[in-house]
Amino acid sequence: MVGWFLTLRWGTILCQILLFAAVHLLFAMTVPVLVLGLIGFEVVSNLAFAWLIREKKQIPTPLFAGVMFLDIALLTALLALSGGAMNPFTFLYLVHIVVGAILLPGVMAWSLAAFTAACYGLFFWPGLNLPRMAGQTVCHTGVMSPELRLHLQGMWVAFAITAFFVVFFVTRIQQALVARREIKAQLREEQLKNERLASLAALSASAAHEFATPLSTIAVAAGELYREMSQGGKAAWLEDLRLIRSQVSNCRDILYQLAADAGEPMGEGMDNLKVGNLVDEVRNSLDEQRKGRLLVDCDVLEAIVTVPRRSVKRVLRGLISNAFHASDLTVPVTLSAVVDKDYVRFEVRDQGRGMDRETAARARQPFFTTKPAGQGLGLGLYLAGTMAERLGGGLEIDSTPGVGTTVRFWIKAMADSCRGAQGVASGKR
Repeated sequence: MVGWFLTLRWGTILCQILLFAAVHLLFAMTVPVLVLGLIGFEVVSNLAFAWLIREKKQIPTPLFAGVMFLDIALLTALLALSGGAMNPFTFLYLVHIVVGAILLPGVMAWSLAAFTAACYGLFFWPGLNLPRMAGQTVCHTGVMSPELRLHLQGMWVAFAITAFFVVFFVTRIQQALVARREIKAQLREEQLKNERLASLAALSASAAHEFATPLSTIAVAAGELYREMSQGGKAAWLEDLRLIRSQVSNCRDILYQLAADAGEPMGEGMDNLKVGNLVDEVRNSLDEQRKGRLLVDCDVLEAIVTVPRRSVKRVLRGLISNAFHASDLTVPVTLSAVVDKDYVRFEVRDQGRGMDRETAARARQPFFTTKPAGQGLGLGLYLAGTMAERLGGGLEIDSTPGVGTTVRFWIKAMADSCRGAQGVASGKR
């Protein structure tokens, strides 16, 4: 927009030069040297403005507003030297007002309109003695009939009213356009998010389709072998068969997790369970070393909530895993929970490296990760936030470099009761 404004100023200067040249050639009027000086000053100021645009890339708003006020003052001086209120080119004031209403903040746009109306009104100042171009006859308000003077004053009032109406409606239109652009940006972001989820869903469906049949075959064959060999087979072989069956079960869980990550949790329903039981399931899913480092700070372990068990457990396990990855091997990670009538809130706190503001802002973007290659796809926080939003909640990251990170995850859920609320404090562990 600043580039267009610069072009507009060059166009204005060119029109002024052509206009005064035509007046001099066609009407034999001598152009005052002061007019040429003002046009020369406009050229120099525009060259300086163009240099600032090229060097700074971005013009501060106060400087930009100052240039527009300067343009109004220069136009007023040129009009004063060429007819004042009688000059038909006073309508050029409106061009500056419209441009100001589009490019300047609201207060500055209104100030520019008021300044312009005041500059126009100077032509009617009783003691003002405007110079005339050589060859002019009647061109100023001091040498005209009362009727014509009243007519010009009425035009000034009409101009002022029009100027303020222009600023009012243009600024409102600008605000509406800005709001529309923000809505479009949000819709575009939602569309991109849905497209990413759709691609993950396609990947999940493809993996489930490819693995379901062979896994089912392996499970059936392992079950038959286990029954046959349990009647007199070797203990080592039985242990191997049990291992095969457990690994098949793990593969099924992985397929379920793929589907859940893609936003298709395979028809999972809502379960009524205690917060303490959910916390225990999350703890038991960790390895022995991490179990000892996980601290549970929760006063609502006996509260019964209604949540999608497997999805919530998967999200919490992922958040805790991220916290352990960001922490030293001897530093604990804290999990806490809060339950009220509308939401279940979980908080995972670590004392690790932390993240700067830019990294924390990007942490929820899909495929963004600070982990080394091969240790993560950068989908955990993105999918956790997506699931939370789908369930009426949200995800928030609070991180300080060198101090640690706190991730808050909450979903809309029904808290049926808090049994033994007075004695729950003993549930801290």
